[in-house]
Amino acid sequence: MGSGSISSKPNYAVITGIGLCVLLVIRVAAICLSPLNLYADEAQYWRWGETLDWGYYSKPPMIAWVIHAVTAVFGNAEWAIRLPGPFLHTIAAGFLFLTGRSMYGPRVGMFAAFLYALMPAVILSSGIISTDGILMPFWCIALYCLWRLRNGDGGLVSAAGLGAAVGIGFLSKYAMVYFGIGIRLALILDGDTRRALLSKYGLVALAVAATVFAPHIAWNMAHDFKTVSHTVDNANLGGDLLNPGNALTFLADQMGVFGPISFLALLFGLIVMRSEDRGILGRDRLLLCFVLPVLIIILGQAVLSRANANWAATAYPAASILVASWLTRAKPNMTMWLWIGGLSFAAIQLVPDMTLGVRLGIGAALALAIVGYGHLVKHRPVGLLWSSLALHLFVALAFVALALLPAERASALGFDNALKRTKGWDIATTEVMALAEAHQVSAILVDEREVWHSFDYYARNRTLPLISWRRYGVPKSFAESQPLSDTIDDKVLVVSLHAGFRPRMRGDFERFDAIADIDVPLGRRSNGCALSRRFKVYLASEHQPQERSEAWEAQYDGVKEFPNPKCDPASANQ
Repeated sequence: MGSGSISSKPNYAVITGIGLCVLLVIRVAAICLSPLNLYADEAQYWRWGETLDWGYYSKPPMIAWVIHAVTAVFGNAEWAIRLPGPFLHTIAAGFLFLTGRSMYGPRVGMFAAFLYALMPAVILSSGIISTDGILMPFWCIALYCLWRLRNGDGGLVSAAGLGAAVGIGFLSKYAMVYFGIGIRLALILDGDTRRALLSKYGLVALAVAATVFAPHIAWNMAHDFKTVSHTVDNANLGGDLLNPGNALTFLADQMGVFGPISFLALLFGLIVMRSEDRGILGRDRLLLCFVLPVLIIILGQAVLSRANANWAATAYPAASILVASWLTRAKPNMTMWLWIGGLSFAAIQLVPDMTLGVRLGIGAALALAIVGYGHLVKHRPVGLLWSSLALHLFVALAFVALALLPAERASALGFDNALKRTKGWDIATTEVMALAEAHQVSAILVDEREVWHSFDYYARNRTLPLISWRRYGVPKSFAESQPLSDTIDDKVLVVSLHAGFRPRMRGDFERFDAIADIDVPLGRRSNGCALSRRFKVYLASEHQPQERSEAWEAQYDGVKEFPNPKCDPASANQ
């Protein structure tokens, strides 16, 4: 063996590290250069971060703490508030590499890290600040520590790491409860997990998790379980039960969350993947404990009531490892390629805000690319990994480009509706504050939580009280939970977004005079109709709120004041 025998085997750790760092740099640059406004939830989290506490109106405290730490250093600009997102997802991807490498080898670890880092939900979440982005690194750390314990590595360090990650995960988002469900299922199905956790190490992990989470429980007890009750309300099980059509919508949404190829490969893997290696089968089973319960529970929630697409996001860290493992060791399968190509075409047809022609064109191009590439690689399933990563990388770059596009260009490409929640708030706030100053009002009253949070952020240096009108007499959001100012009895500037609320608001004042309209253009819909955010502005005084009752609701049922004109798509396109 001479000097020429140096191994040419790829260093997957180096490749993964370089790839994740490149993605991180691109994402940070996109955040710093983006012209997009904060959307309402981001503005709400920023407001919470102004005051540190162990809990907040609708979420546990970690997101507020993270924002507080970053803005204390960099200030309150949009980019600073969003800055933690890409770093946290990069950490999550790094721990998935470590877990995948330990379970199946470095090649699987690399694919798992990139499948996660480039999945559509993470592409979006890396450009904003959200509770999912805060939760994911702790979920992935907990998964890594659990595997180490099961594998007999780390001892007390892994146990303490597992407990700390689970505890901080709960402080990030209550969806960490699914990790607890996964552990319980693993205890039932996996002997190695039982031996690892039904021991002093399991007690250490439990004690650390409880210690970390206990102050938040104490805060909830002192605040009538405000955060917990809001989470229960989100389940919304009081309406019509059994909506089977929602199941199809949920599955289609998950193709958008995990990616069409990745999600379909996961479904095919659940059906057809087998292994003669009992060790590998045990690892697969462990990971499935952290995938299937989440998907099944949220699917059930969708059928019973409703479910947002991102509610199942915690299924996909373990799913990234599973899919990478399955597709790297599977045998050639032409049928799977054809099914995934066809279903990917169908999934594109469900994408909103695109014309039929665009959907058909993109769907056909994607299906043909998948089927054609499958033929080139002789239908080896590992090719699906590269196909998925290539598709997601294209989406990631397109997302960055979209966030940086001038408004006119984004409008020409038909993305106005998708971006409307992050546009125009700064303009509207400037006009509202100018009216407030011109009329020397004592307070500003709005009728929508998104409006309150956006005005709260973009007029953060104001001295006037900003109040959210309470339709139900009691607070139904954080915005409405802010105390009513005594100055609401004086001259108030009412800024209304909802035509149906205006007659009710009028009834709460002796004087209620329309003085201005604010119309913020937001572009155009795909049908040609103009998109705008229209406010009706009033001067009101002598606040005398009416009693909220069924009779009061009935009195105003269907009554609107200054409704927005309806658009005829046929006329708009002429």
